[in-house]
Amino acid sequence: MNPTSVLRHSHIFGFLLMMLTLSASVHAQSGPKPSYPVKLSADGSYLVDQNNRPFFINGDSAWSLIAQLSGADADQYLSDRAAKGFNVVLASLIEHEFASNAPSNFTGDAPFTTPGDFSTPNEAYFAHADWVISTAAQRGITILLDPLYLGYGCGGEGWCSEVKAASVTTMRNWGRYVGNRYKTFPNIIWLIGGDTDPVANGVDTKVREFVAGIQDMDTTHLFSAHNAPEQSAMDVWLNEPWLNLNNVYTYQNTWPVALTQYNRANAKPFFLVETAYENSNGSTPLSLRRQAYWTVLSGGVAGHLFGNCPIWDFSAPAGAGFCPTVANWQPQLASAGSTTLPLVGRLFTSRAFFKLVPDQTHQVLTNGYQSGDTYAAAARANDGSTLIAYIPTQRTVTVDLSKIAGSSATAWWFDPQTANTTLIGTFNTSGMKDFTPTTSDDWVLVIDNASLQLPPPGMRLPPPTNLRVVN
Repeated sequence: MNPTSVLRHSHIFGFLLMMLTLSASVHAQSGPKPSYPVKLSADGSYLVDQNNRPFFINGDSAWSLIAQLSGADADQYLSDRAAKGFNVVLASLIEHEFASNAPSNFTGDAPFTTPGDFSTPNEAYFAHADWVISTAAQRGITILLDPLYLGYGCGGEGWCSEVKAASVTTMRNWGRYVGNRYKTFPNIIWLIGGDTDPVANGVDTKVREFVAGIQDMDTTHLFSAHNAPEQSAMDVWLNEPWLNLNNVYTYQNTWPVALTQYNRANAKPFFLVETAYENSNGSTPLSLRRQAYWTVLSGGVAGHLFGNCPIWDFSAPAGAGFCPTVANWQPQLASAGSTTLPLVGRLFTSRAFFKLVPDQTHQVLTNGYQSGDTYAAAARANDGSTLIAYIPTQRTVTVDLSKIAGSSATAWWFDPQTANTTLIGTFNTSGMKDFTPTTSDDWVLVIDNASLQLPPPGMRLPPPTNLRVVN
């Protein structure tokens, strides 16, 4: 269902309210698969599919997917992620270190017939990569594809030294090979670089040439970039015409970092590309949820990526230092993060998420927002149709209901751990109203213009025959 839709069947809404218990569990009905490839909206402020349906990145980091896994394991992983609601997966096209046979894949096929020589691509290796990307498309998953991971600090984790050794012509031709091979694959967003500042490490000219080579052959797919920690894509590639999609990469609280990108001149839509991973970086299930909700409600309406250790490297030996307490990736498919982080997309796609404007001056959520790692981030749709506020600890928050459109507003609690919803009630859209969660867990407060008769947060309904779409 299009998030901007307005339900006109009042009896459907009444039936839903009658059937909801005080803490009813609602289940999202699967919406139509996106029509790939993803593109920018007409105004360039968010992502849409080819039918102009808003697209929200609800992603998982699987860097070593193509190199580390067998076909059967890759299919298991992609099927699991699709079933849980992930619609984007980050993966390296060529892996330098984080695979058991790196840089060769599971079957021993190397990406290049001459080691480290970008001018000698190996058909057997890329045929397997083709299969993985095509299988993802069948599962409704876009691959955020990194074809030139440089490596932390331009070191041995990535291809930085090989880039330095290559000629400009070789890099251009490598880009052309990649662009030509994948120009017709619909489910790709390009992610350039990885874990290093290419300017500071002197490889930016060759990276530009590589991107130009892709664009010589592929004029369809979007481009983003992965730089050093605490750098957004635009921090490095600010004036690059090829960069369509910004992102944030931080191990700090994500909300102030996201607001910086939202408020910058000539801002581009952005998403959370990387932050603390589950089972590492001192993360907890709560901190994983915080970083995702904070980003989206602070302007990152393109979405978010979640990361699990060791799913990102699929138990590759080289990744053991990052995942010292977890040896096997398969059980992590059912981890707390794996089951609760997909609910982020489930919530936001049940509302007009692409209209959300961060309440950074606290004109809507006027009290109880606090600061630091207890910050309650809030955003209101630019037409006043919806307010969404993430409350990471139990406290009373105050909302100025006059900022909600219509004469009355319907308020809900959405549980970010289960997707259960609680109908709070309907209120006149005037004056201040206090809301207090009933437990000490984190909660999401959703307040809608009641006349829109929107379904419970996180729930999709089949569109009725007299559905009217409001642009």
